[in-house]
Amino acid sequence: MSPDDLLRLAVDRGLITEAQRASILALGAESGPWPREVPRGFNWVTVAYVLGASLVVFAGGWFLAQRWLTLGPSGVLAIVLAYVVAAALASRWLRTHEFPEAAGIAATVAVSLTPVAVWALESLTGWWPVETWGQPYHPQFPAAEASRWVVAELATILAALLVLRRRMYTALGFPIAVALFGLVNHVPRSLDVLSEEPLVTPVLERWLLLSGALLVCAVADTVDRRVPRGTGSEAGDFAFPLWTVGLIALGSAILAFWPTAGLWRHGTPVLALGAIAAALVLGRRSHLVFGVLALFMYLLWLAAEVFRSTAYFPVALAGLGALLLFATVWLQRRFPSLATRLGARRGGTGGRRGGLPGTGLVPWVAAVGALGITAASVPEAREEREDRAFQQRLHILRLHSGSLRGPPARAGEG
Repeated sequence: MSPDDLLRLAVDRGLITEAQRASILALGAESGPWPREVPRGFNWVTVAYVLGASLVVFAGGWFLAQRWLTLGPSGVLAIVLAYVVAAALASRWLRTHEFPEAAGIAATVAVSLTPVAVWALESLTGWWPVETWGQPYHPQFPAAEASRWVVAELATILAALLVLRRRMYTALGFPIAVALFGLVNHVPRSLDVLSEEPLVTPVLERWLLLSGALLVCAVADTVDRRVPRGTGSEAGDFAFPLWTVGLIALGSAILAFWPTAGLWRHGTPVLALGAIAAALVLGRRSHLVFGVLALFMYLLWLAAEVFRSTAYFPVALAGLGALLLFATVWLQRRFPSLATRLGARRGGTGGRRGGLPGTGLVPWVAAVGALGITAASVPEAREEREDRAFQQRLHILRLHSGSLRGPPARAGEG
């Protein structure tokens, strides 16, 4: 129902007079035409935009994966440039026709193709490692490849910032956040060029994941404090993409630490409750989802540890599932009122800034602390590498000496 139809219905029911209807229409005409695009937020329009952009990227990636070796670097570069030009033209057309959110997603698609273009250029110049050409990326590849990924990630951040200078599209925060996270993981691997053997081991990989996640969250908090939300025709929540990627990376780091965490696992509820409290203070549902999922993961692990050897394990799982459903419904109904009651500093109201409670240095101290622990773990990583090399040599010696034998043949075989 259009606004004019709604006003006519109000006149027919005697809620307003015809003169009041005319005054409201005149006031609407003074404020300009109604926007053609649905306001940003988690709605069906945004889901359709993201799904469409994902399908475009997936189709291009599928084509390149099938024709990767056939096309070669020059062919890949030509196709990527065609994609970028098409996405840029689509973004310009959408912006001209007053669809800024869709224009931002189209621009994000163009920026997200930067690493592929950089790979093609590095291959054409002979800078990409020849031994890994045409193969998917894997952490065990030579450190030289990691250094090339650093260049690709820096180029992605630069491309996004150049677009942001012209158009303030909030969706561009996603490639920036992913590239920042990748930098933290690839820079140490690129330093392995100076050593004879790879230095990054599973111990360091876990700490690098945590350091990258905390760094992205620290940047998100800084942006949340300095950039107001929801002011101006192009403004939006620029910290949301950074928070989303940072929290997903933080969840991945927790899962990486989980098998060897020991008693530290019991700190997960504290982290989860802290995220839920931050969600109420900041008015961010991303923190709420992270906190609920982290708490549910801990309860699921606890139920598996306590009830694993009993017949009550299915009952415990069913109870946790029902608890998660109830908590989700309750939080959806009570989240706005709870956030208001706790004085949530919503950036969308009045252009106020957000940020975690307390000083803005706390997230950076956490990120720097994680990086410091990572650096302090280098001796342990060297010991782990030497022990692994010793075990491999010992295994080879046992194979040659015949002390390692396969299982005995079954009766009737051979």
